[in-house]
Amino acid sequence: MSSPTDADSLRSYLSTKSITPHTIIPLTGGTANFLFRITTTPTTNTTTDSPASSSSSQIIKHAGPYIASSYGSANIPFPVGRMDYEVAALQIIGALLSAEEIGIGNDGAGKGCCETSAVGVKLPKVLDYDAEVKVLMMSDGGVRTLKDAYADMGEEEVRECGRMLGNWLGRLHYASKGTDIGEWGNPIGKSMYRWAYSHLHEIAEEYGLDVEFAKYIDGKYGALLATDDECVCHGDFWPGNVLLDEDGNNENERKEGGLTVVDWEMCRRGCGATDVGQFAAEAWLLDRFSGGKELQSAFLRGYREVEEGEEIAKRGEFLRRVAVHMGVHLAYWPARVEWAGEEETRVVVALGHELIREGNEGDFEWLGREWLGGLVGR
Repeated sequence: MSSPTDADSLRSYLSTKSITPHTIIPLTGGTANFLFRITTTPTTNTTTDSPASSSSSQIIKHAGPYIASSYGSANIPFPVGRMDYEVAALQIIGALLSAEEIGIGNDGAGKGCCETSAVGVKLPKVLDYDAEVKVLMMSDGGVRTLKDAYADMGEEEVRECGRMLGNWLGRLHYASKGTDIGEWGNPIGKSMYRWAYSHLHEIAEEYGLDVEFAKYIDGKYGALLATDDECVCHGDFWPGNVLLDEDGNNENERKEGGLTVVDWEMCRRGCGATDVGQFAAEAWLLDRFSGGKELQSAFLRGYREVEEGEEIAKRGEFLRRVAVHMGVHLAYWPARVEWAGEEETRVVVALGHELIREGNEGDFEWLGREWLGGLVGR
Protein backbone atom coordinates (compact mmCIF):
# COMPACT_ATOMS: atom_id res chain seq x y z
CA MET A 1 0.00 0.00 0.00
CA SER A 2 1.37 3.41 -0.96
CA SER A 3 1.95 6.01 1.74
CA PRO A 4 -0.73 8.72 1.96
CA THR A 5 1.44 11.72 1.11
CA ASP A 6 -1.08 13.68 -0.99
CA ALA A 7 -4.83 13.94 -1.48
CA ASP A 8 -5.06 11.20 -4.11
CA SER A 9 -3.03 8.65 -2.18
CA LEU A 10 -4.92 9.49 1.01
CA ARG A 11 -8.26 8.99 -0.72
CA SER A 12 -7.03 5.63 -1.96
CA TYR A 13 -5.86 4.67 1.53
CA LEU A 14 -9.15 5.73 3.16
CA SER A 15 -11.10 3.59 0.69
CA THR A 16 -9.50 0.53 2.30
CA LYS A 17 -11.07 1.71 5.56
CA SER A 18 -14.49 2.19 3.90
CA ILE A 19 -14.18 5.95 4.43
CA THR A 20 -15.26 8.24 1.58
CA PRO A 21 -14.27 11.83 2.45
CA HIS A 22 -16.27 14.70 1.04
CA THR A 23 -13.19 16.96 0.99
CA ILE A 24 -9.47 16.48 1.61
CA ILE A 25 -7.43 19.55 2.48
CA PRO A 26 -3.63 19.25 2.87
CA LEU A 27 -2.49 21.29 5.87
CA THR A 28 0.65 23.39 6.10
CA GLY A 29 2.51 24.76 9.09
CA GLY A 30 4.37 21.64 10.16
CA THR A 31 7.46 20.05 8.67
CA ALA A 32 7.76 16.51 10.05
CA ASN A 33 4.50 14.82 9.00
CA PHE A 34 1.89 14.80 6.26
CA LEU A 35 -1.26 16.46 7.58
CA PHE A 36 -4.79 16.60 6.13
CA ARG A 37 -8.22 17.75 7.20
CA ILE A 38 -11.04 15.63 5.82
CA THR A 39 -14.76 16.23 5.97
CA THR A 40 -17.39 13.55 5.68
CA THR A 41 -20.67 13.98 3.82
CA PRO A 42 -23.61 14.56 6.20
CA THR A 43 -26.21 11.84 6.48
CA THR A 44 -29.62 12.48 4.91
CA ASN A 45 -33.08 12.15 6.37
CA THR A 46 -34.80 9.83 3.86
CA THR A 47 -38.22 11.26 4.70
CA THR A 48 -37.48 14.94 4.15
CA ASP A 49 -34.32 14.70 2.04
CA SER A 50 -32.72 17.14 4.46
CA PRO A 51 -29.44 16.57 6.29
CA ALA A 52 -29.96 14.56 9.47
CA SER A 53 -26.59 15.61 10.81
CA SER A 54 -24.02 18.22 9.89
CA SER A 55 -20.77 17.28 8.22
CA SER A 56 -17.84 16.62 10.51
CA SER A 57 -14.12 17.03 10.08
CA GLN A 58 -11.19 14.96 11.25
CA ILE A 59 -7.43 15.33 11.10
CA ILE A 60 -5.29 12.71 9.36
CA LYS A 61 -1.60 12.57 10.24
CA HIS A 62 0.90 10.32 8.46
CA ALA A 63 4.48 9.76 9.57
CA GLY A 64 6.84 8.86 6.74
CA PRO A 65 10.42 7.63 7.18
CA TYR A 66 11.65 11.16 6.45
CA ILE A 67 10.74 14.74 7.25
CA ALA A 68 7.67 15.54 5.15
CA SER A 69 8.97 18.93 4.02
CA SER A 70 12.03 17.21 2.52
CA TYR A 71 9.94 14.75 0.47
CA GLY A 72 11.12 14.49 -3.11
CA SER A 73 14.33 16.45 -2.49
CA ALA A 74 16.66 15.70 0.40
CA ASN A 75 14.41 13.04 1.98
CA ILE A 76 15.88 13.69 5.44
CA PRO A 77 15.44 10.51 7.56
CA PHE A 78 13.15 10.67 10.59
CA PRO A 79 12.17 7.39 12.37
CA VAL A 80 8.49 6.54 11.95
CA GLY A 81 8.33 5.30 15.55
CA ARG A 82 7.66 8.88 16.57
CA MET A 83 3.97 8.35 15.82
CA ASP A 84 3.80 5.33 18.13
CA TYR A 85 5.04 7.62 20.91
CA GLU A 86 2.39 10.23 20.16
CA VAL A 87 -0.44 7.71 20.28
CA ALA A 88 0.98 6.15 23.45
CA ALA A 89 1.16 9.60 25.05
CA LEU A 90 -2.46 10.38 24.25
CA GLN A 91 -3.60 7.01 25.55
CA ILE A 92 -1.51 6.97 28.73
CA ILE A 93 -2.16 10.55 29.72
CA GLY A 94 -5.84 10.24 28.89
CA ALA A 95 -6.12 7.11 31.00
CA LEU A 96 -4.08 8.17 34.02
CA LEU A 97 -5.07 11.79 34.59
CA SER A 98 -8.63 12.76 35.34
CA ALA A 99 -10.63 15.58 33.79
CA GLU A 100 -10.85 17.22 37.20
CA GLU A 101 -7.06 17.43 37.40
CA ILE A 102 -6.00 18.81 34.03
CA GLY A 103 -8.90 18.64 31.65
CA ILE A 104 -8.38 15.28 29.99
CA GLY A 105 -10.43 12.21 30.63
CA ASN A 106 -11.01 8.70 29.39
CA ASP A 107 -13.58 7.51 26.88
CA GLY A 108 -13.58 3.99 28.21
CA ALA A 109 -11.07 2.70 25.67
CA GLY A 110 -7.93 4.34 26.99
CA LYS A 111 -7.90 7.08 24.35
CA GLY A 112 -7.52 10.80 24.88
CA CYS A 113 -10.92 12.43 25.31
CA CYS A 114 -12.16 15.87 24.31
CA GLU A 115 -14.04 16.66 27.52
CA THR A 116 -13.99 20.36 28.32
CA SER A 117 -12.47 21.03 31.72
CA ALA A 118 -12.48 23.70 34.36
CA VAL A 119 -9.23 25.02 32.92
CA GLY A 120 -10.62 25.02 29.37
CA VAL A 121 -7.91 22.97 27.64
CA LYS A 122 -8.26 19.58 26.00
CA LEU A 123 -6.44 16.94 23.97
CA PRO A 124 -7.41 15.55 20.57
CA LYS A 125 -9.36 12.32 20.60
CA VAL A 126 -7.73 9.35 18.87
CA LEU A 127 -10.30 8.00 16.39
CA ASP A 128 -8.15 5.39 14.69
CA TYR A 129 -4.49 4.43 14.45
CA ASP A 130 -2.95 2.26 11.75
CA ALA A 131 0.36 1.30 13.35
CA GLU A 132 1.59 -0.51 10.25
CA VAL A 133 1.18 2.41 7.83
CA LYS A 134 1.62 5.06 10.56
CA VAL A 135 -1.65 6.88 9.94
CA LEU A 136 -3.38 8.57 12.86
CA MET A 137 -6.96 9.88 12.66
CA MET A 138 -7.95 12.41 15.34
CA SER A 139 -10.71 14.81 16.22
CA ASP A 140 -10.37 18.29 14.73
CA GLY A 141 -9.48 20.94 17.32
CA GLY A 142 -9.84 23.95 15.04
CA VAL A 143 -8.56 25.64 11.90
CA ARG A 144 -6.19 28.19 13.40
CA THR A 145 -3.42 27.92 15.94
CA LEU A 146 -2.93 30.42 18.74
CA LYS A 147 0.18 31.62 16.90
CA ASP A 148 -1.80 32.30 13.71
CA ALA A 149 -4.75 33.86 15.52
CA TYR A 150 -2.72 36.06 17.90
CA ALA A 151 -2.71 39.19 15.72
CA ASP A 152 -6.52 39.14 15.37
CA MET A 153 -7.31 38.50 19.01
CA GLY A 154 -8.05 41.09 21.66
CA GLU A 155 -5.54 41.65 24.44
CA GLU A 156 -7.84 40.30 27.13
CA GLU A 157 -8.51 37.08 25.19
CA VAL A 158 -4.80 36.56 24.52
CA ARG A 159 -4.01 36.97 28.20
CA GLU A 160 -6.81 34.58 29.17
CA CYS A 161 -5.51 31.95 26.74
CA GLY A 162 -2.04 32.40 28.21
CA ARG A 163 -3.30 32.00 31.76
CA MET A 164 -5.34 28.90 30.85
CA LEU A 165 -2.41 27.25 29.09
CA GLY A 166 0.02 28.04 31.90
CA ASN A 167 -2.45 26.69 34.44
CA TRP A 168 -3.04 23.54 32.40
CA LEU A 169 0.68 22.91 31.89
CA GLY A 170 1.37 23.41 35.58
CA ARG A 171 -1.36 20.90 36.43
CA LEU A 172 0.08 18.39 33.96
CA HIS A 173 3.58 18.70 35.41
CA TYR A 174 2.41 18.64 39.02
CA ALA A 175 0.02 15.72 38.59
CA SER A 176 2.44 13.56 36.56
CA LYS A 177 5.50 13.64 38.82
CA GLY A 178 4.95 10.00 39.68
CA THR A 179 3.39 8.91 36.39
CA ASP A 180 5.05 5.94 34.73
CA ILE A 181 4.70 6.31 30.96
CA GLY A 182 6.11 2.86 30.30
CA GLU A 183 9.16 1.45 28.63
CA TRP A 184 8.71 3.43 25.39
CA GLY A 185 10.48 6.46 26.89
CA ASN A 186 10.70 8.21 23.50
CA PRO A 187 14.43 8.30 22.74
CA ILE A 188 13.60 9.93 19.38
CA GLY A 189 11.93 12.85 21.14
CA LYS A 190 14.78 13.25 23.62
CA SER A 191 17.34 13.27 20.84
CA MET A 192 15.44 15.75 18.64
CA TYR A 193 14.74 18.06 21.58
CA ARG A 194 18.46 18.66 22.01
CA TRP A 195 18.81 20.04 18.48
CA ALA A 196 18.96 23.74 19.41
CA TYR A 197 21.51 23.05 22.17
CA SER A 198 23.79 20.92 20.00
CA HIS A 199 23.70 23.46 17.15
CA LEU A 200 23.88 26.61 19.28
CA HIS A 201 27.60 27.00 18.59
CA GLU A 202 26.83 27.40 14.88
CA ILE A 203 24.63 30.42 15.60
CA ALA A 204 27.25 31.84 17.95
CA GLU A 205 29.84 31.62 15.20
CA GLU A 206 27.54 33.18 12.60
CA TYR A 207 26.66 36.10 14.87
CA GLY A 208 30.06 36.72 16.40
CA LEU A 209 29.21 35.44 19.87
CA ASP A 210 31.05 33.13 22.26
CA VAL A 211 31.32 29.76 20.50
CA GLU A 212 32.98 27.97 23.41
CA PHE A 213 30.30 29.16 25.81
CA ALA A 214 27.63 27.78 23.46
CA LYS A 215 29.36 24.39 23.46
CA TYR A 216 29.62 24.54 27.24
CA ILE A 217 25.86 25.15 27.54
CA ASP A 218 25.13 22.15 25.35
CA GLY A 219 27.41 19.97 27.43
CA LYS A 220 25.95 21.16 30.73
CA TYR A 221 22.24 21.56 29.94
CA GLY A 222 21.67 19.86 26.58
CA ALA A 223 23.02 16.62 27.99
CA LEU A 224 20.47 16.73 30.83
CA LEU A 225 17.61 16.22 28.38
CA ALA A 226 18.53 12.55 28.06
CA THR A 227 18.25 11.90 31.82
CA ASP A 228 15.69 14.43 33.15
CA ASP A 229 12.93 12.51 34.93
CA GLU A 230 10.78 14.88 36.98
CA CYS A 231 7.38 14.74 35.26
CA VAL A 232 5.61 14.16 31.96
CA CYS A 233 6.48 16.87 29.41
CA HIS A 234 4.67 17.69 26.19
CA GLY A 235 8.01 18.16 24.46
CA ASP A 236 7.01 20.75 21.84
CA PHE A 237 4.80 23.14 23.75
CA TRP A 238 4.36 26.43 21.88
CA PRO A 239 1.47 28.54 20.50
CA GLY A 240 1.77 26.78 17.13
CA ASN A 241 0.67 23.52 18.79
CA VAL A 242 -2.46 25.01 20.37
CA LEU A 243 -5.60 25.00 18.23
CA LEU A 244 -8.50 27.40 18.73
CA ASP A 245 -12.02 26.08 18.29
CA GLU A 246 -13.60 29.22 16.94
CA ASP A 247 -17.21 30.08 16.18
CA GLY A 248 -18.12 29.14 12.62
CA ASN A 249 -19.72 32.53 12.02
CA ASN A 250 -16.88 34.54 13.47
CA GLU A 251 -13.35 33.15 13.35
CA ASN A 252 -12.21 35.68 15.95
CA GLU A 253 -14.61 34.36 18.60
CA ARG A 254 -13.22 31.41 20.51
CA LYS A 255 -15.72 28.88 21.84
CA GLU A 256 -15.80 28.23 25.58
CA GLY A 257 -13.11 25.74 26.46
CA GLY A 258 -11.89 25.74 22.88
CA LEU A 259 -8.13 25.20 23.25
CA THR A 260 -6.67 21.89 22.05
CA VAL A 261 -3.04 20.91 22.63
CA VAL A 262 -1.74 18.85 19.70
CA ASP A 263 1.47 17.21 18.41
CA TRP A 264 2.48 14.88 21.24
CA GLU A 265 5.15 12.92 19.35
CA MET A 266 7.92 14.52 21.44
CA CYS A 267 6.22 13.67 24.75
CA ARG A 268 8.57 12.19 27.35
CA ARG A 269 9.41 12.24 31.02
CA GLY A 270 11.71 15.18 31.56
CA CYS A 271 12.09 18.55 33.24
CA GLY A 272 8.97 20.73 33.20
CA ALA A 273 11.13 23.84 32.95
CA THR A 274 11.83 23.00 29.29
CA ASP A 275 8.11 23.11 28.41
CA VAL A 276 7.81 26.41 30.27
CA GLY A 277 10.91 27.87 28.65
CA GLN A 278 9.90 26.94 25.11
CA PHE A 279 6.39 28.37 25.36
CA ALA A 280 7.66 31.48 27.15
CA ALA A 281 10.21 32.09 24.39
CA GLU A 282 7.66 31.75 21.58
CA ALA A 283 5.13 33.85 23.49
CA TRP A 284 7.79 36.53 23.96
CA LEU A 285 8.42 36.55 20.20
CA LEU A 286 4.71 36.93 19.49
CA ASP A 287 4.45 39.76 22.01
CA ARG A 288 7.48 41.51 20.53
CA PHE A 289 6.59 41.21 16.85
CA SER A 290 2.81 40.79 16.71
CA GLY A 291 1.19 43.23 19.09
CA GLY A 292 2.51 43.19 22.66
CA LYS A 293 -0.55 41.50 24.18
CA GLU A 294 1.25 40.01 27.21
CA LEU A 295 0.83 36.35 26.31
CA GLN A 296 4.13 35.46 27.94
CA SER A 297 3.50 37.08 31.32
CA ALA A 298 -0.05 35.69 31.47
CA PHE A 299 1.25 32.20 30.70
CA LEU A 300 3.90 32.38 33.41
CA ARG A 301 1.38 33.66 35.95
CA GLY A 302 -0.99 30.82 35.06
CA TYR A 303 1.77 28.26 35.55
CA ARG A 304 2.75 29.78 38.87
CA GLU A 305 -0.84 29.45 40.15
CA VAL A 306 -0.45 25.66 40.15
CA GLU A 307 3.25 24.89 40.44
CA GLU A 308 3.58 25.37 44.19
CA GLY A 309 2.38 28.96 44.15
CA GLU A 310 4.85 31.51 45.48
CA GLU A 311 7.26 28.75 46.45
CA ILE A 312 8.35 28.54 42.82
CA ALA A 313 10.41 31.69 43.41
CA LYS A 314 12.55 29.68 45.84
CA ARG A 315 13.28 26.88 43.37
CA GLY A 316 16.51 28.23 41.96
CA GLU A 317 17.38 25.25 39.77
CA PHE A 318 13.93 25.27 38.16
CA LEU A 319 14.20 28.98 37.36
CA ARG A 320 17.72 28.43 36.04
CA ARG A 321 16.51 25.73 33.65
CA VAL A 322 13.57 27.86 32.47
CA ALA A 323 15.89 30.79 31.76
CA VAL A 324 18.55 28.74 29.99
CA HIS A 325 16.04 26.86 27.85
CA MET A 326 14.21 30.05 26.95
CA GLY A 327 17.52 31.68 26.08
CA VAL A 328 18.66 28.77 23.92
CA HIS A 329 15.35 28.87 22.06
CA LEU A 330 15.65 32.62 21.42
CA ALA A 331 19.31 32.39 20.49
CA TYR A 332 18.79 29.59 17.97
CA TRP A 333 15.36 29.42 16.34
CA PRO A 334 14.83 33.06 15.23
CA ALA A 335 18.10 32.72 13.30
CA ARG A 336 16.64 29.71 11.46
CA VAL A 337 12.92 30.55 11.30
CA GLU A 338 12.23 34.09 10.16
CA TRP A 339 10.59 36.41 12.66
CA ALA A 340 12.14 39.72 11.63
CA GLY A 341 14.81 41.33 9.49
CA GLU A 342 18.52 40.73 9.90
CA GLU A 343 19.14 43.62 12.30
CA GLU A 344 16.30 42.71 14.66
CA THR A 345 17.26 39.02 14.47
CA ARG A 346 20.73 39.93 15.69
CA VAL A 347 19.18 41.75 18.63
CA VAL A 348 17.04 38.73 19.55
CA VAL A 349 19.94 36.28 19.24
CA ALA A 350 22.09 38.49 21.46
CA LEU A 351 19.29 38.78 24.02
CA GLY A 352 18.97 35.00 24.00
CA HIS A 353 22.67 34.60 24.73
CA GLU A 354 22.44 37.16 27.53
CA LEU A 355 19.52 35.26 29.04
CA ILE A 356 21.47 31.99 28.86
CA ARG A 357 24.45 33.56 30.61
CA GLU A 358 22.44 35.18 33.39
CA GLY A 359 20.41 32.00 33.90
CA ASN A 360 23.53 29.88 34.09
CA GLU A 361 25.05 32.25 36.63
CA GLY A 362 21.86 32.23 38.71
CA ASP A 363 21.12 35.95 38.76
CA PHE A 364 17.54 35.37 39.87
CA GLU A 365 16.96 39.01 40.80
CA TRP A 366 17.77 40.05 37.23
CA LEU A 367 15.77 37.19 35.74
CA GLY A 368 12.70 38.10 37.77
CA ARG A 369 13.01 41.76 36.84
CA GLU A 370 13.76 41.37 33.12
CA TRP A 371 12.21 38.07 31.95
CA LEU A 372 10.41 35.85 34.43
CA GLY A 373 8.40 38.27 36.54
CA GLY A 374 5.16 36.36 36.02
CA LEU A 375 6.77 33.19 37.30
CA VAL A 376 8.18 34.66 40.50
CA GLY A 377 5.35 37.03 41.33
CA ARG A 378 6.76 40.34 40.09
